[in-house]
Amino acid sequence: MKMIRHPIASRLRAIRTLTVLLALCLTVFLVPAFASGEPSAETPGDVRIRVFETSDIHGYLMDTSSGDEASFQYRLAYIAQLVNDARASGEYDDVLLVDGGDIYQGAPVSNLLTGAPLRAAMDAMDYDAVALGNHEFDWGVTAYCADPDGTLPAYAFGDCVGDPDVPILAGNLFYADTGERGEFTQDYVVVEKAGRRIALVGYLPDYSAQILAERIADFTIDADLSRLVARVREINETEQPDVTVVVAHEAPQRIAAALDPADVQLVTGGHVHAGVYGVAESGVAYIQADANAKGYASATIVLAADGSVRVEEPMYTNITFDRTALLDTEANAGRLDETVLAISHAAWDALRDEMGEVLGYIDTPIRAMGSLSDNGASSGGNWFTGLMLRETASDGVVAAFYNSGGIRADAAIPAGETTRLITVGDVYAIAPFGNTWLVYEITGAELAQQLRNGLMDRDYGDQMSGLTFEYRNLGTLMAPNIEIDSITLDDGTVVDPLDEETLYRVCVSVYSATKAGSVFEDKEPVFPEPEAPIDNLAMITLLREEARDNEGRIAVDPGA
Repeated sequence: MKMIRHPIASRLRAIRTLTVLLALCLTVFLVPAFASGEPSAETPGDVRIRVFETSDIHGYLMDTSSGDEASFQYRLAYIAQLVNDARASGEYDDVLLVDGGDIYQGAPVSNLLTGAPLRAAMDAMDYDAVALGNHEFDWGVTAYCADPDGTLPAYAFGDCVGDPDVPILAGNLFYADTGERGEFTQDYVVVEKAGRRIALVGYLPDYSAQILAERIADFTIDADLSRLVARVREINETEQPDVTVVVAHEAPQRIAAALDPADVQLVTGGHVHAGVYGVAESGVAYIQADANAKGYASATIVLAADGSVRVEEPMYTNITFDRTALLDTEANAGRLDETVLAISHAAWDALRDEMGEVLGYIDTPIRAMGSLSDNGASSGGNWFTGLMLRETASDGVVAAFYNSGGIRADAAIPAGETTRLITVGDVYAIAPFGNTWLVYEITGAELAQQLRNGLMDRDYGDQMSGLTFEYRNLGTLMAPNIEIDSITLDDGTVVDPLDEETLYRVCVSVYSATKAGSVFEDKEPVFPEPEAPIDNLAMITLLREEARDNEGRIAVDPGA
């Protein structure tokens, strides 16, 4: 991705990114004091229920990104053992285990087995409920993510076979044509813990814009929090639970702030990939785990002998600070749940030969995260879109676009080394979504609009190859108005940003092409989607060819 920019535009992206980072830091570290303060002394008759939450696991049953089996991190097996220990400790009367959604899509050990290892692990860990994440729609929400009865579907791989009875919660997902709630999820469930009834109520934000358009087209999401408040009160009136917990695929702070502690005692969240915890000004406690099974959130619900309910010790715990504790070694005997560890091994055994194929080597790191000084352009984005351009060049394509959010992993060069091998497993980790690459014909004016869109919202395609351009911000830093001054293709062709007649062929991922407001939204691709390349499969083929023609070397453009 090559761009020429004016200083104000670079500051625009930098300030926007820093604002997000500061907001996350404040969320994680400036946690408001919660009403119960330090855990109170246990009173005879108190019932203590320990709550564990995972969220946005994204297939990370285990982290295989090192490519070396000896250094694989068995993250979910580690968390499972902590849950086991709490159940057996005698310190708590019972344990509640929930997940905030986005369970499957991401890591190749899950993707290549359509999430079956994650379903097996959640079955073994005895989850009480999971929220429905936006990435549960990636493979077709009713195909692999939900049974007709609103529970996790069956799984079968190797010797692992089962059918979990784990409820999927989404109380505000409706069919677009009928307005009826999606019956493949459950509005709420009531579970019994230590003889007490706990209502788990599902809630989704309106995350429809982050789902491939055709996968969400049949559904609508009513994210109005006032309706959630009303629904919670209806459930409480009908079920008379001792405790009510909202299980959501959204940052929990906003939800907790809108609720009354007389109605809801705890909110568990997801979606934003950050470990957060605390108590909202409303008095409702909240917790949320970080992504990729890097840790877990927890709290203790205390049902006092006097009938009151309080939440103590909301917290998030990162398990990756000591990565040696996540390895399958003799020293870690007893630290990893044996059943989930066996599931992890079975998943890898099913994929080892395919995942381990070496395609070639790189001498420049592949980074998913871009540079602030280059408006988010990354070596991963340059590499990815360069491969798109190479795949479609024979069709007359002159530029390629991809969204940086779809590039999900780095391929770093180990310390002290100058090269790194790239395997099939690395490609699936970097490009897990299986998006198609569509070719469209657009005018110079539409190409300029595509560039503006990408600068303002990465989902439109902020990573690119095949051109350079100049632009200015005619607005303010917080209310930008981007003007494209010039566009030059790599072959030297100058494109008029106002030209509404001359057509240029470009390649873009189906995710970006079908996003509302895209310049491609109402266009037909040059070739039907079923004939289009699938990103990770096409990349594997291209990299095999490149390595064969270049003595094993795979080139990575570091960018500006």
